[in-house]
Amino acid sequence: MGQLDDKVTIITGAGTGIGKGMARAFAREGAVLVLASRNQTNLEETAAETRSLGATTLVVPTDVTDEAAVKTLFDHTVQEFGRVDILINNSGAFDGGPLEELALETWLKVLHVNLTGPFLCSREAMRIMKAQGGGRILNVGSISAQMPRMHSVPYTTTKHGIVGLTKAAALEGR
Repeated sequence: MGQLDDKVTIITGAGTGIGKGMARAFAREGAVLVLASRNQTNLEETAAETRSLGATTLVVPTDVTDEAAVKTLFDHTVQEFGRVDILINNSGAFDGGPLEELALETWLKVLHVNLTGPFLCSREAMRIMKAQGGGRILNVGSISAQMPRMHSVPYTTTKHGIVGLTKAAALEGR
């Protein structure tokens, strides 16, 4: 028996990196996984690994910056499993450059993936979790929220923002 047996867990950005690693770890602990990311090929690779570990795994290609796509992600999850126990907001984008040369397009891309995505996913999760009597939302941050790097204004700003989103949402989730 694992610590997360049958906990329905949505992981955004699950196709690579930290998200893929979390999917494997949660699979080993018995979680039911819903893997989300824009890249279906990467998601299918992660799903194959988690299934080989015994996890029930659903793949839902999702752009977390698209409100309709996020709603579809949560609708599919509830239709398939009846609830959402854990949401891990892991999708992320890093881009930057010297502030005086930074394009608005670059700023907005990072802002949308790193802050709008977690907002949209958290909002959907909160609606479901409150109705079912509980759940957990985990937001992946970065040391960049405390120690910025050169030419990282969009990323650093969003990682500060994710701290605020996490704290404010926690107050509402009580």
